[in-house]
Amino acid sequence: MEIIAANEQVDMAKNKRLLNRYRFIEYETIRILAGWLPATATMEYKLAMGRLLWEDAQHVQYLYKRLREVQTPAFRPPGDDALEHLMAEAIHAPTERDLLAGIFRVIKPALVDAYQWHRGQTFANPDAPTLYAFKHILVDEREQLTWADEALAYYPPSEWEQYIADLLAAAGGVTGDEPRRDAPPPPANRREFHAPKVAARDERFTIQQEQRVGSGAGPSPDERRLGEFESYSQEMLAAETCALILFESPKMPWQFVFDTARHCYDETRHCKLGIEWLERHGLDYKKVPQNTKIYEWRSQYDPATQYCLLTRGNEAHAFPHRHQSLALYEEAGDQISAQFVSYDMADERQHVAYGTKWLPDLMKSHGIKMPVDQFIEETVERWHAEYISGKLPLKANLNNT
Repeated sequence: MEIIAANEQVDMAKNKRLLNRYRFIEYETIRILAGWLPATATMEYKLAMGRLLWEDAQHVQYLYKRLREVQTPAFRPPGDDALEHLMAEAIHAPTERDLLAGIFRVIKPALVDAYQWHRGQTFANPDAPTLYAFKHILVDEREQLTWADEALAYYPPSEWEQYIADLLAAAGGVTGDEPRRDAPPPPANRREFHAPKVAARDERFTIQQEQRVGSGAGPSPDERRLGEFESYSQEMLAAETCALILFESPKMPWQFVFDTARHCYDETRHCKLGIEWLERHGLDYKKVPQNTKIYEWRSQYDPATQYCLLTRGNEAHAFPHRHQSLALYEEAGDQISAQFVSYDMADERQHVAYGTKWLPDLMKSHGIKMPVDQFIEETVERWHAEYISGKLPLKANLNNT
């Protein structure tokens, strides 16, 4: 019988190589966005970054599921020093806008082009699960590019953006198959990135001087409600802690990254929940003083302690107050407030479960050798002594590097 030549350009070996490259780019983008989320001053960017890194986690999950079907282990390095150099350099942007431009005006458009090309070049029926993954990934990726077009509409192309484009060319593009150029030297404005210990806010906000913790309950129902939703509008502080924990825990399993990306995204949504509530009531969330010392206080500890302070301290202890609030709002016929709190509690139950699930591994990853129950007990005692008291003591000089 006649042997028919294949029209497809992507055989199984090339498919695995490309999927590894895509997975690597998406995964490293999660870590970059996580590192930069607390360092980013513009609130609109922060809110978007929680969603963007969560969507990229969905993309890695799709690729992970496919890769584990065609190779063992599922996750492998891309085997390309130039590609690894590109993603290692992308985090060292001079400004938050340069960072976003490098990712969403250079790397992501090239990734979208690679996904679309790959769809037409793989063996469609044998590789149908890959095509399914691409179909769903591309929905998010195209929306991300639309967001970036709008968010960066007035930010002109920069030297940093060109540097990232040149590094991508040096890697042979996303697929590695394009003609390669020599890697360029870094520009003078390259800024070595360090995870910030102080959360950034732009000039529209004031920083709260007298520390206030808890849910802001007041002497009257209206004051209690206002205080509660002002507190929600500051839950970016929890998102920033989740992002820092993710960034500072590179040896944790993929499923931890996947869960923590969701946790971070939830907290940005809770922040937006407070913002939306205030705006619906004719109030400006930017007038609420920012209690950034909460992030600064948590960030002085190792990631396992930060995670325990958040999940087994703040989140585990919030339910009695939330249930009381929900009852008050339902009794008053305040559907907006009741619905917002109901969805928040659903998320928080999941976050407490994350703490139970991942604290043992996180402790091990960061070299903490004590029984888990003892660690939780001691950390919750610290939470009561330092957070509930409102003292939030800083045990070292911390700088926003």
